[in-house]
Amino acid sequence: EGEALENAEDLSEAQTEFRSNVHALKFAQSALDFIDKFEYANEACQGMLLSSNTSDVTEALRFFVRARTFQLPCATTGMKQALALMWSNEKAIRDEVLQAFVEVFIAVPGTNGKDQLPDNQIAHNLLVLVGRATVSELASIEEALGQLVTSERIPADVFLILWSIASKAKGEARSA
Repeated sequence: EGEALENAEDLSEAQTEFRSNVHALKFAQSALDFIDKFEYANEACQGMLLSSNTSDVTEALRFFVRARTFQLPCATTGMKQALALMWSNEKAIRDEVLQAFVEVFIAVPGTNGKDQLPDNQIAHNLLVLVGRATVSELASIEEALGQLVTSERIPADVFLILWSIASKAKGEARSA
């Protein structure tokens, strides 16, 4: 009778572990499905950036901000593409691009641009952004940064950090 009780406890522990493993597997599968859906939506949103409809562009930019909240790489790639909209004739689009830029590269995710990241993290984000940028992307980044500096939305200490990094770097890294 005592041995049967021990086997029941072992079975119960094994069942608990099995259930826990099944739960972890289902969670991992859900996370992968979520990422797949985001990546699929990323392609659609990149196409929406080219739309002549302002609300399409706005929704695409908001998608990339949400992607940043989940730390998905498509947030950076989408924003790189969106920066070309800095040259749009429509002020509403330029303003939305700047707001999305702040939310993706400068602000704490999920704070609607209200809380800024630490200065060294902002500097890191900007270095990553320009690291593999094309000449046209660099021009758009420069335009966005110029407007954000003018409106004092980027802390001055960020540029001190960037200058410090640039003064220590050599070769191609320095030119970036």
